[in-house]
Amino acid sequence: MKVLLWDIDGTLLRTDKAGLYAFRQAALEMYQVECSFGEIVAAGMTDYYIAAQIIMNITGDSPGVDEVTALVRRYEQLLPYHLACRKGFLIPPVVEILRYISAREDYVSLLLTGNTAVGAKIKLSYYNVAGYFDFSGSAFGDSRLRRREVAAQALSKVRLCYPDVLADDIFVIGDTPQDIICGKGIGARTVAVATGTYSLFELMAYSPWWGVDVLPPPAEFSAKLNTNLC
Repeated sequence: MKVLLWDIDGTLLRTDKAGLYAFRQAALEMYQVECSFGEIVAAGMTDYYIAAQIIMNITGDSPGVDEVTALVRRYEQLLPYHLACRKGFLIPPVVEILRYISAREDYVSLLLTGNTAVGAKIKLSYYNVAGYFDFSGSAFGDSRLRRREVAAQALSKVRLCYPDVLADDIFVIGDTPQDIICGKGIGARTVAVATGTYSLFELMAYSPWWGVDVLPPPAEFSAKLNTNLC
């Protein structure tokens, strides 16, 4: 059994910044202030971390949990509208890979993402790929500021659901240094793909188990996961 822990944004799909536009509208409604997103770090971060940055950017103060949660909840409500307004897309050949591995009993696709569970379901459903993932065994950025906390939750769920899986058969697939760092933190093999905001050169500086500009076709992808590539 091979357990694939997928990131979403920049790895599976690009939303043309629909999430940031949803956050911007939510912040404007709640604080009557336009947030400067040039100062917000989003790639590889959790939704709660992004929301906390936005509030600090607007108010100058560290927000409480309730304040961050309120902004995230409004963001989730606005997200479908902004997805429809932007020109996002699934990153090739993601659909082909997901379809290929879903037909095999020796693979399972889970999520390890900074998105909240609600936000993840909205995005993946909008692009018609939610059905490829086991949400019950996945880990999300709900109430978590740090990606490493999400990774720890992911590993706990994998150990609970698949107690016999070997560490070398757990793969974290993502497009940011945070994906590589959190994957290594739980002892997983890390697959870095340069389809987000980071170049392959930048990602390779973090020494992933495997790095590619784009994911290869399904059969080649599967073959790589079944090698001892260092």
